[in-house]
Amino acid sequence: MAGAMSIPFNGEGVRKSLEVFEEEMNRTVVQLKTTTKPGDGLYYRFFCKWDKGLQAIARHKGLIGENDSAFLGRLQPEVLEKFPEATRAGLDFEVGHGLAKVWTFTGVRPIEELFDIPSVPDSVRAHAGFFARHGLRRVFFVASDFQSETMNVYPIVEEECRNEEWLRRLVAESGGSPAGAPDCAVMIDSLATTACLGMTFSWRDPDLHRWALYNLNVTDGGRSEIAPELPSRLDDFHGKAPTLNANPQVNVAWSFGRAGFYTKLEKCYAKDANYFLTARKNIDMTR
Repeated sequence: MAGAMSIPFNGEGVRKSLEVFEEEMNRTVVQLKTTTKPGDGLYYRFFCKWDKGLQAIARHKGLIGENDSAFLGRLQPEVLEKFPEATRAGLDFEVGHGLAKVWTFTGVRPIEELFDIPSVPDSVRAHAGFFARHGLRRVFFVASDFQSETMNVYPIVEEECRNEEWLRRLVAESGGSPAGAPDCAVMIDSLATTACLGMTFSWRDPDLHRWALYNLNVTDGGRSEIAPELPSRLDDFHGKAPTLNANPQVNVAWSFGRAGFYTKLEKCYAKDANYFLTARKNIDMTR
């Protein structure tokens, strides 16, 4: 697939990651992802709820560089220490780069509780007022992004926020542009009962770099009447990405930021992320 999409592919690196995490790839939820962002890659990831120290294994096996940011390396251990119900949640790889993200399930909790974790960027704390203005009260995931050296925060979209006016205000205040994006009302109407944002922060500056609105269970890969039409690149990816599932789960995310708008698509290759999120994480995924 990478060749057909003109995406750089490091076969040796991919094989090594599959060998190191063979057990996880064989037993857990596996997804594929790509985006419409120019120059972006092809990702493969797995989700799990195990006690095994996946980040430590990746570092020991040379999948994380020794010179990577100390803050990135400390984030997951500090979250696990701070929140007893937090768990390791999986890893994300890019076919040309290698390890991209380490995910941590925080438990559903007030977003301000992240502020007490030392390795969380100051830029997250600086957006306390932004979170409050836009009703972003609770968080349930974080990620350490080793590819871009940033942190991702995943707030839940509360019921009172699920409207067109809220989405337009969020786009306007964060410096993004709706140019090229689907209609706000259509995006809101297509969301599953539990929707979330994925927000990108850095240790290098005080800005909110990007945020994405995640539609976490698109009916028939975005082809339903209630979901926006997929861009041609993602529609092609959806049709050609391999899967072992008869009816694979598909997630779509619409990403906004000062650098412009783009769309992401995630497709399950093995097992179903719905089971991981509902049975293992107690999250409501119905519409």
